[in-house]
Amino acid sequence: MTLRSIINTLIILLVFSVGNAQDESIGRVAKTSSSNAFFDSEERQRFFAIMVGGHKPFTSGDNFMGEGLEGKSGIDFKVQMYIYKHFFIGLATGASYFDVKNQERLGSYRKSRIAENYAYFGYELLPAEKLRLGINIAFEGSLDYKNTGFSTSDIAEQHDSAKLNRYGLYLNYELARHFMVYLDYGYNVSKTNIDVPSQLDDFFSKGKYHSIGVGLVFTIGSRDLISRFLN
Repeated sequence: MTLRSIINTLIILLVFSVGNAQDESIGRVAKTSSSNAFFDSEERQRFFAIMVGGHKPFTSGDNFMGEGLEGKSGIDFKVQMYIYKHFFIGLATGASYFDVKNQERLGSYRKSRIAENYAYFGYELLPAEKLRLGINIAFEGSLDYKNTGFSTSDIAEQHDSAKLNRYGLYLNYELARHFMVYLDYGYNVSKTNIDVPSQLDDFFSKGKYHSIGVGLVFTIGSRDLISRFLN
């Protein structure tokens, strides 16, 4: 199943949940003792979360990204579904933008953009009444490097592909029941397919970059997926 078909499926579930959200909120009995639970809170359970924001990438390490690129900006869009309690899966798409700071190491181009698509899973903790702390991991995501600004006029752009492993952490602050702001951090490792001489394999085989982002979160529904069938 392709990433686009998975996104379409989640969107259908998201639309379906809108019709149930109002009835759920009316029919739920208020709980007084679980609102501050660290691992679980029925009051604060959600079905879907939609996240839109931006980030700043930071390259690091003795690799082609750490030595050759400087992070400028990035955009993020994520759809997250809670499977059971506060366990979730999600899909993310976005892009990170870089300037080339060392053409001698990378080549005669000036800019690079990484298109990022990945699926992830994780868990949310509830450390305080209005805070949500999430931990997530993604394996074998898809990256597309687009290099532009070549000094020779016969090359407009160049593409390289890579796989992404990502380890993330975020903190949400609830401004209202279904509206939050977030701060997140990601450690990204790209495993590239760049064709280079064998003596440069170690330098180009992996690229590492961190990201710090902020944005908005919109949630829908008050029950996770499995609880909708059990209750």
